[in-house]
Amino acid sequence: MANSKLVSFELSHFYPNIELQKFWEFFVDYKWYSQSEIMAGEIVVVKEGTDHPQGLGTVRKILIGDINLTEDIVGFDPPNYFSYAVHEGGMPVNKYQGEFFYESKNGGMLWKYKGSFEPKYFGTGWFFKWFLKSRMKSQLPVWQKGYNAYHNVNV
Repeated sequence: MANSKLVSFELSHFYPNIELQKFWEFFVDYKWYSQSEIMAGEIVVVKEGTDHPQGLGTVRKILIGDINLTEDIVGFDPPNYFSYAVHEGGMPVNKYQGEFFYESKNGGMLWKYKGSFEPKYFGTGWFFKWFLKSRMKSQLPVWQKGYNAYHNVNV
């Protein structure tokens, strides 16, 4: 039985030593990201977007082990905003959308994320909210490590 209730979650994190513009350069360089040791899988751009390979309208595949997702880039406002929508069937939820918000603050960068979806099956919203939020939270140190490697920052 399908449930059309929208489930959403938010996360935020302050990176004290990250410059916003430099983070954006790292974040949208999918070729470097895919070839680095920080990425557990690969990002493949199927169709490039407007004004940037990962700009508005981009279609990309995310391949991580058995996970094979297709996403559309639905928001792209350098260096402050990036959002994507996962095609149906790619996750155990429907209508997944993720939004990244970036802001320079106190000599560092404030990162915010909003995720939303509709559960495929009644009663599973709480579990997938916990799972997806945990998964996104686990990426926080990975992005710091990637930023440091990309910009040759010694820590």
